[in-house]
Amino acid sequence: MTLRRVPLALGLVATAIGVGLAAIGAPLLPAGAVSDLPILAAAVFAGGVALLALLVRSLDSDRGMALPDTDSQYVTVPGDDIDEALSAGAGQEAIRKRVEGVAVTVLQRNGLSPDEATDALRSGAWADREPARELFDGTPISLRARLSGWLSGIHPFQRRVAHATAELRRRDEER
Repeated sequence: MTLRRVPLALGLVATAIGVGLAAIGAPLLPAGAVSDLPILAAAVFAGGVALLALLVRSLDSDRGMALPDTDSQYVTVPGDDIDEALSAGAGQEAIRKRVEGVAVTVLQRNGLSPDEATDALRSGAWADREPARELFDGTPISLRARLSGWLSGIHPFQRRVAHATAELRRRDEER
């Protein structure tokens, strides 16, 4: 099971538990053994987890553009350096710096000097999409984004890198 399917599985299991507890939990217990309040609380909690997991999956539809596939070993694809950094186990800062290097190069092709490109990245003026800007402007990852990442299986840092590289690709293609 891939990490992206975990929230769906969690939602389905929680829904089954909630429905099962609400529908048949109390009648199967001996009379007077347990009050209905804990069973109802567990059913409501399981239903809430299911709703939250499904809501996060439905809100997580904007994943950025995919890089083109190539069968040729002689064609370089934007992001090869990032792929190598990921496979080598490089940390987030190393990956962010590699993407920043590519971003400065793309912005230079659009007429900015290296200093202007770096300033545009830091200020967020280089992109319209907030997740793309957040990779370089120092915005901390919020608790909501961390929770969403945990439930959706896509880490907020990965989402920022995907949005930034998609924005860079769009800018480079418009040139």
